[in-house]
Amino acid sequence: MTDSHESVESALKLVYGFRSTQVTYVVAKLGLADHLADGPLTATELASRVNVKPENLGRVLRLAAFFGVVAEVPGERFELTSLGRMLGTDAAGSIKATAIMLGEEHYGAWGSLLHSVKTSEPAFEHVYGAPFFDYMAAHPDVQATFDAAMSAGMDVMLESLCDAYDFSGSRLVVDVGGGNGSVAAMILGRHPHLEAVIYDQAQVLAAAESYLTAASVRSRCRLVPGNFFESVPEAGDAYVLSNIIHDWDDERALRILRNCRAAMAPGAAVLLLEAVLPEHGSPSVAAMADVNMMVLLTGRERTEKQYAALLEAAGLRLSKVTPIWARESLIEARPL
Repeated sequence: MTDSHESVESALKLVYGFRSTQVTYVVAKLGLADHLADGPLTATELASRVNVKPENLGRVLRLAAFFGVVAEVPGERFELTSLGRMLGTDAAGSIKATAIMLGEEHYGAWGSLLHSVKTSEPAFEHVYGAPFFDYMAAHPDVQATFDAAMSAGMDVMLESLCDAYDFSGSRLVVDVGGGNGSVAAMILGRHPHLEAVIYDQAQVLAAAESYLTAASVRSRCRLVPGNFFESVPEAGDAYVLSNIIHDWDDERALRILRNCRAAMAPGAAVLLLEAVLPEHGSPSVAAMADVNMMVLLTGRERTEKQYAALLEAAGLRLSKVTPIWARESLIEARPL
């Protein structure tokens, strides 16, 4: 293949990317990986289990094979590949919830990226008529998928967090915007001496009860409903904000950080888990997250210098940045 042919093929993969997203979404939404977990099946056998038309499913499966999600084997049957197994509900590092999330409302919002580029209005709000978090509050099924997607891969990241930060001198961890409690559960699981406050909106905290119970840390957690733009629980030794600050513009991010600063116990730390953009525009996967914030919300990813300036304006000093997993870094801040 010539260089020009390779360039054309690469360009076509770029513009046809929406097709792989939607094929992966269909595989995830129908739970096909779960049905194929015990061995190959024909399109007809699969279709009868998930109540779709066999011929149509067969056509989609052949395209899924092209994308490496399944493989076609003798007898017109399909089996999972190692990639496809990651779409299973109980797979280690499962991306099933992420595939569903990205194939539904996120997909529609990204279709209006140009609107955000032209207007600075979140495309999500333009398409669905409500701000992102308000929409999820009104659609519990969307909220549940979002929570599950945000928890995907969390174990690896949070193990790295626990390795990167010394919690031995802490007593109370406040998980600001803690959602279903997955961050606090991992930290408490590693540190039996700690207690935690999970702080989020009331409808979000509903999912935390069962998650924390399953993780055997419920007795060491308090679930506190509230609005982090107004206040956060006081007297914490470590305020953990996992992918919270990037959701918001500087004004609202500053409000959250100032509330943390006002509530902190003496000697406490603010711990941000965020993607950090490179300073000089080097290609970075964090750029993808940055544009996602433009599409969904009014937020953005930031460079280390931008985080330092934001923290300083909130009365905090950026003391350390530690890359911990994939695009995520641990940003430690202390009172000025």
